[in-house]
Amino acid sequence: MIHPYRESVLSQLYPGFQHSSNCLIPAVSTFETVLELPEQFRHKCIWRLDQGFGGDSNINWLLDRQYQLIAKGCSNRRVAKLAQEVQRWRSIRDDKLVGQAPTPEKFVRPVDTFVIRYQTRKGWKHSYLLSTLNLSGVATAHFYDQRGGSETEFRTDKSGGAHLDKRRKHKRDAQEAWVLLTDMNHNFMSWFSRRILANSPFASYGFLRISRDLFRIPGLLKMENGRLLSVKLLRSSPYAVDLIDCLQRFWD
Repeated sequence: MIHPYRESVLSQLYPGFQHSSNCLIPAVSTFETVLELPEQFRHKCIWRLDQGFGGDSNINWLLDRQYQLIAKGCSNRRVAKLAQEVQRWRSIRDDKLVGQAPTPEKFVRPVDTFVIRYQTRKGWKHSYLLSTLNLSGVATAHFYDQRGGSETEFRTDKSGGAHLDKRRKHKRDAQEAWVLLTDMNHNFMSWFSRRILANSPFASYGFLRISRDLFRIPGLLKMENGRLLSVKLLRSSPYAVDLIDCLQRFWD
């Protein structure tokens, strides 16, 4: 997903048994092709990777292609050793700390390593982040945690407006087509929210509320020769008047 547009660039369908680490290189290669990304602009792109994608070979591949990254490490045995090498912990919040540790491997470019110490019901646990962003430990942890917004929107696609989790096709090509249609729906709602609902009472609405509360208002569209002439919405709807104002400002 591309920030700040909240648009999905691509989705790829894989068998359920395929590990995430094997999907990264094909996904990045397709990303470069779709966007026709010049090599000299790669250093402006930041890849934020969760644990399934954060293997050393994948990280080195991205670094060698001059990308920036922040990745959650995937080695549980390594993190225990890194946690012992942290000399100073800084507080992110009461139940979460961060500290810098020596980078465990030799990567093709300099990488900072930060250990995250967080409290669970079973006690304190650790994870670690690898980053090229030259930020402090606290800023790195906050930046990584911002991925939650994208993950929430992906879940909304599955269980909210698009109901992807309730639609399955028996043929692979049919299922892939359905995934692509879901991407188109997602990107349309992103554009709709960004361009039409901005500076309105609906500016904070997520995709689920847009599809549930706004797209279901009964109304009438008047068309002529393929051109939209007017929009009428059921006035008894609590959202109709404000939504008409949004549409009016957009067309004006």
